[in-house]
Amino acid sequence: MAKDFRISMDMTAKIAILIMALLAAAPAVSALMAEISVEDLTRESDVIAIGDIKEVESRWNLWRTMIYTYSTLSVEKYIKGGEGAETLTIITEGGTVGESFVLVEDVPVFTKNEKVLVFLKRAGSEFSVAGWAQGKYIVENESVRDISGEKVSLNDFLRRIGDVIPVPDAATPTKTPAAPGFEAILGLLGLLAVHRLLE
Repeated sequence: MAKDFRISMDMTAKIAILIMALLAAAPAVSALMAEISVEDLTRESDVIAIGDIKEVESRWNLWRTMIYTYSTLSVEKYIKGGEGAETLTIITEGGTVGESFVLVEDVPVFTKNEKVLVFLKRAGSEFSVAGWAQGKYIVENESVRDISGEKVSLNDFLRRIGDVIPVPDAATPTKTPAAPGFEAILGLLGLLAVHRLLE
């Protein structure tokens, strides 16, 4: 009987060690996401914007196989791209609808009324976040904070982005082409003037 008890205690210990090993390994999965630099995020993005999250709503897809969260960004400033829209809709995988929820690792989570700087890629009429969770920064007190909690001056951060965005060469003058046939019209007017002088 004592031997049976020892065996079951050994099995319990092994199971406990296995569970602890699995739990310890779980954060490592998230750490496997390759780190993306601000410069690469800038190149990859169609739009970079600063603004406030005004609405966050999760919905099932048409086939009820996945929940997506739609976050409405009220744009304060475009840093790259953008067509002047006052709001943008950001779509992310996962969310909660009623008692159902879907958790997706490495997806940025937006909260109503938070101020963010986001790197976005076009997804139809909506936008996805470039670089997953790495493409979302919290803006607070003239600084930005990434997913690790590291803070950087907002001005320094914007300077890094600006160094990557191509700027048209101001030294090269742009030529405005003349309307087609302009020379011909001038020539015709000149002939008319000469014809009148000869009359």
